[in-house]
Amino acid sequence: MALSNSARLLMATVSTFALATAVQAQDAASSTNGQPTETETTAETSAQTGTVAVVALDAITITANKLETSVIDAPASISVVDEEELERRQASDLSDILRGMPGVEIHGGPRSTVQEPIIRGLTGDRVVVRVDGARANMSVGHKGRFFFDPEVLKSVEVYRGAASTMQGTGALGGVIALTTKDANDLLDPGQTLGARVKVGYASVDHGLTTNGMAYGRPSDNTDLLVSVTRESTGNFESGDGDKQPYTDDDYINGMLKGGIDINDASRLTLTVQRYNDDHRLPSAPDSGAALSTSNYLVNRESEETSMVLGYRYHDSANDWIDANLNAYGMRTDLDEKRVSDGRHDERTLDTIGLDGSNTSRFDLAGRDLAVTVGGEIYQDSQEGRRNGVAVSNLFPDAEMTIYGVYVDNALALTDALDVTAGVRFDSYDLSADGQRAREDSAISPRFSASYRLTSWMQPYVSYAEAFRAPAMTEMYASGYHFPGNNFVANPDLEAEKAKTWEFGTNFKSDNLLTHGDAFRAKVAYFHNKIEDYIEQQGATFGSSETKSVNVPEAEIQGFEAELTYDTGVIFGGLAASRIRGENTRTGANLSDIPADKVALSGGYRFQDHGVELGGRANLVDRLTRIASGSEVPGYATFDVFVSWDAHETVPGLTVNAGIDNILDHNYQTADQGLYEPGRNLKISASMKF
Repeated sequence: MALSNSARLLMATVSTFALATAVQAQDAASSTNGQPTETETTAETSAQTGTVAVVALDAITITANKLETSVIDAPASISVVDEEELERRQASDLSDILRGMPGVEIHGGPRSTVQEPIIRGLTGDRVVVRVDGARANMSVGHKGRFFFDPEVLKSVEVYRGAASTMQGTGALGGVIALTTKDANDLLDPGQTLGARVKVGYASVDHGLTTNGMAYGRPSDNTDLLVSVTRESTGNFESGDGDKQPYTDDDYINGMLKGGIDINDASRLTLTVQRYNDDHRLPSAPDSGAALSTSNYLVNRESEETSMVLGYRYHDSANDWIDANLNAYGMRTDLDEKRVSDGRHDERTLDTIGLDGSNTSRFDLAGRDLAVTVGGEIYQDSQEGRRNGVAVSNLFPDAEMTIYGVYVDNALALTDALDVTAGVRFDSYDLSADGQRAREDSAISPRFSASYRLTSWMQPYVSYAEAFRAPAMTEMYASGYHFPGNNFVANPDLEAEKAKTWEFGTNFKSDNLLTHGDAFRAKVAYFHNKIEDYIEQQGATFGSSETKSVNVPEAEIQGFEAELTYDTGVIFGGLAASRIRGENTRTGANLSDIPADKVALSGGYRFQDHGVELGGRANLVDRLTRIASGSEVPGYATFDVFVSWDAHETVPGLTVNAGIDNILDHNYQTADQGLYEPGRNLKISASMKF
């Protein structure tokens, strides 16, 4: 029997206070040892062993409100994968990075260039993707939208929940923000010039990854980094030993990133990236469907070129100006030639944009108020060609311009109570050759309140609205789709609108079980009501037309939890999520709602030897609530990993090794999808000079 909303909320509340009971010893511990209650960095020296245990910094987010805020203090569901975790996972694609994160799954299967994130049951244009602040807006059926090099990433931040107030159109499900490294991240203190060489190997597809970086400070106020990566893989083996066809890959990525410190308060940065990928794969590579007249074999080249010019002004003595400005451009080209006859399909998306914000800080009768005012304008221009001729069914020639302005206020009402309130106005204009243009606007308010009940417990409540303008392809695609079925344009599509409530609690406890340890946890229940949800209908054999239509109302709700514990020597984590979604008018299941899952991780650091040893478990329940197709069996995968900082033996050397899916389990993550990689031994070594 289905639970009522009240019952689900009660379950979330009970879970929250059950977790609170587990950490109640914190207050007593704090009162007896006199240690601070907030740990940014902990370094404790053991008198018995003489070793130093270091607990990592609390991650910082700016996605929530454009202010630098500790993730554990933010009244929102945010996860950050930092550089250390990226190295530990030896990530080669988006799935490696996000696996095990609560409320997050991957759509598109194991082929890296067609993977798309699903956040709280929403994917595609409902998730905003930013790379160093630039919007990455490419989204076309079956083709994927992530074209990136994991080797240059410094961090990946995932904001789960409606975020249009700060991020604009598309942020119904959330935001993924990728930040790349710069020279300052790699240079040692006092070093002005350096280089790093890295080589990695994966057994499941005999993949070889090589990366070279050179970086330095040409002068006291400038820094520069140059990076080149090449990865080449073969077809991988699934758990049953079968080669999965057309999963080989070959990409090269180059990045140039520089910065100029104009003065102590101002910094100018420039990032230029070029990604190129060549491989042979089916025209609908996000499924495991057999080759056919509608899923033919193509030689595909994916190219993405981006440039971001950024400016930052921050002076701790100036309460009026704390400003950021990004000007960006990105071009994504998907070029496919059908193997059978050479038919040539081209899809190009150009995005140019300007995004800026400023925060002013005020003292209101002893209370801190931060007022952030910002805005963004960007334009997407797309075109599709078949043998050089424009075709509306492939990727209709269209243009969308969006501008938005917002104000957000963060006020510390008391020492324990913080409130945030903001609102954003956006206007969008869509047009296509031979089609009716469309203009509309949207207002996206948000509100949150958090209260620190104790030094270690902070409940919060938030409400946010979000919107998504119809994608150009959703609105204007027309003509041939597959034999017997045609696309039908729908210029009357309304924008999607989401209203999301979230109730959560943050837990932050230091010196819980031993001196210098750190416990962090975030638990949340959310309810997302979406009006005019856009759904593609008729894309099945037996139907004569495929058309995007508005579903009057859909609901998605769920529970998430994420916990970490670290003593500097022993570390561990747990993540879990349970999400449900349906068309509230018909009761039908929504597509892309993930299965229930639990992820575990843990390890031990041998401080004297610079060695870290650990493992991960990803436990996923059977997926039964599906919109169409067959149920997907549950699965469990287990990984082990080891890293060695060999600096004491060989200065500059770091080695990472691991075995993913160590039990060689054969499984799929979606109906009709490819089987995932089987047992995979990965090893990489990097040398800094």
